[in-house]
This record gives sequence, structure tokens and C-alpha cells, in this order.
Amino acid sequence: MKLDNTGAGSRPRHWTTLAAAMLAAACLDGENPAPTVGSAEPGADFGADPAHLRAGPPRLRLGSASGEGQADFHDIAGVVMDRAAGVLVVANRGDATLRTFTLDGEWRGTRGGAGGGPRELGELTALFGYRGDSVVVYDGERGAASVWPYAGGEVRRVRMPIPPGDTLQSARLQGSMDDGRLVWAVPRPDRSVDEIGESHPLQVVIFLTSADGTGFDPVAETTGVRVFSYPGDAYISGRIPHSPQPFVLSGDSVLLFGSTERPRAERVTGGGMPLAPIEFSVPPVPLTAEDRETALAPIRAEMNRRLPAQLQSRIASTLEVWAFPDSFPPLGGVIAGDDGRVWVTDYRSRMDALRGEGEVSVWSVYAGPGSPGRDVEFPGGFDLLWADETEAVGVVRDEFDVEHVWIVPLLAGARSPGT
Repeated sequence: MKLDNTGAGSRPRHWTTLAAAMLAAACLDGENPAPTVGSAEPGADFGADPAHLRAGPPRLRLGSASGEGQADFHDIAGVVMDRAAGVLVVANRGDATLRTFTLDGEWRGTRGGAGGGPRELGELTALFGYRGDSVVVYDGERGAASVWPYAGGEVRRVRMPIPPGDTLQSARLQGSMDDGRLVWAVPRPDRSVDEIGESHPLQVVIFLTSADGTGFDPVAETTGVRVFSYPGDAYISGRIPHSPQPFVLSGDSVLLFGSTERPRAERVTGGGMPLAPIEFSVPPVPLTAEDRETALAPIRAEMNRRLPAQLQSRIASTLEVWAFPDSFPPLGGVIAGDDGRVWVTDYRSRMDALRGEGEVSVWSVYAGPGSPGRDVEFPGGFDLLWADETEAVGVVRDEFDVEHVWIVPLLAGARSPGT
């Protein structure tokens, strides 16, 4: 299950894009190839450091640039692999389609498409597994979820519930519980202080839809229950509020990960009961003056191109005092494994993977609270999207920026961290 750290469930953009969006808001508001199968060599996973492991070579590669095939991917929003059902589903954001394959890479069908029809999507933003027979899709344009059975048939839809009298808006689907309830979350920054350099509190409120597994009743499914409110760290105006962000682990647990100051995951059950947190050993990556200028250049260019002169001047003066952190966020990506473990990577490594840079992509896997992280090396540019105890699925971009879905085996040493 892919979890969005800008936002499960969609592909993350460079942090400068987020900064530009925040700045604008502040100023304006006050094809099917044959699969390649390989085998991992036993013992090839251990390097000099036994705690630093290497994933095996890809057993399956899917991807093409013909423009005509079912494995022509563009901007993959998520992947779900279901071993019991023998299904691999790829959410292709570029044309808002769901591509279904067997676990050996044989194409089975394509559904969806961009549009406003009952079997179409405005914006395919995120993808999650649902109860072992379906996937649940988040449509970012409509702000709604839909459940698509593997075998086809009826597409069921539900909107984000807002309790009577509540003013929370812009909720986002984060996944589903084991009993079928959908998990939604709303970030709530406190905008009562608007001065540059001042701290603002940020919290996340979690909602659950009803647990009706037979379908989405239009009444019952809009009587959401608020189960948890996580008061996040204060963040400086002008910095990107990377945390907290909610996700769902298997076993009826909601995970609220990360902190701009403390790399950790707060955990809570679907009933709102706090659980022991998971501490991540992810060192901060310093943010340099060059990083700052790299971030500001496109913001200046975009704002100068689109905004009137008076507002341009206001933005220019604001950029001079724009508050940047001393380091990148500790966490660049978080994946809730299908086996209940948590995978994390640092911010710079995640951005390098998205650009296809670097000789390896390193993710650390945690079995739970008190368990040490185990570093696992993946091929360079591998952007992890889904994992369980035996395999991981990710996206790799080639030299022509064509996206390929890779399934790689996790060797024994990478399966049981801390044991």
C-alpha cells in the first residue's frame, strides 16, 4: 500500500512545489511487454555491514513507451499487489485508469478513465487495497472514494463524511481498516497568527466511515465518526508542514507518522486508543544555501509570470525573509507494509529516486515499537510503493523518463528486522 507523504497516496512532488503553493495561498488569502524474470542469489544480500542488506534483482519488469500498450504508464499514483487474489493493480494518474495484471505481468484489463461518468475519475490521486477483493480509489478532484472489485462489476462510491455542525473541509482518503471502514483525515493549521517567522500549531483529525461491508449506503456512510485528533508540532510560517500525516496499517491500526523535529510514528487503533510509538533512526540532511536558491528561483519565475505587479512586489519582499529550516524533513517517504511493518526513507533519498539519480535507493524497515531499523538497498532510482514480507514493488524511470513497475524479492535478511 502506497502512503502519501505529501500524501499517501499520490506521487510526491519536489518540496519547492509545496513551498510555492503555500506562498501563493498566503499572499492571495491575507503498453504489455514480456516480463523479465530473475532469481536472487542467496548470500548476495549481505554486505560488509550485516545490518545493511540488498534486495534481489527484479523478478518482473512492466513498462513501455510505445504509447499503445497497457503497460505504458504515466505518473503512477499507487500500486496494490494481492497474492491471495493473484492480482497486481497499477493506478495510472496520467489517464485516470486502473490497469490490472497477474502476478506474472499478464495484462487482464483496464478500467476507469478521465471524466465525470460513473466509471470515470476526475483525478486518480491514491490507491489502496480493500477487503481482499477490491481496490479503493481516491478521486482528488471530486473529493470522493470509490471501490472497484477485481472481478469488475458495480463501482461503489462514497463521499467524505463531515459530522453535522462540523466545519472541517478538504479531507483526504488515507486507506481502509480490516473491517472495511474507510479512513479520512483533515489537517487543521491554526491561522490565527499570520506573521512571518511565527509558529503555527498543526493537527490532524481522523474520521472513519461506517463498517458496512456489503456496500456504501448513502446515509450510513455519511455519518462519519471523529475518532482521533493528533496535535502536531508547531511549524514556522513559510516552512512546509510535513507532519503529522496519517496512514493505515494492517491490523486495525491508524499510523500518524513523522515530525519536523522528531522522526517518529505515533500510533492509534481504529477505536482511538493510543499505542506505543515507533522511533525512526533517520538523520537529518542539511539544507544548503544552494538548496534555498534552487527553491526560490522557480517560485519567483512563476509568480512574476502570473500575478499583477503589486502582488509581485509583495511576494518579492516576502521571499527575502522566507523562513527556511536548517535541514530537510527527516522522513521523505513512508510505506505501511502489507505485513504490518513500516518502511521509511530520508527526504533527499526519496527526491533522488524520483529523479532517477543515485546508485542505490535505501529504505529502512521497522517491525514495530522498540525494533531497530534494517536498511535495505534497492536499485538506483527505485521509488518504493508497496511491500510485504517477501517482495517489494516500486517505480523506476529509465533514461527517457519512462516509468517501469519493478517487483523485487526481499531476501531472508530483509524479512525479519530485529531478529
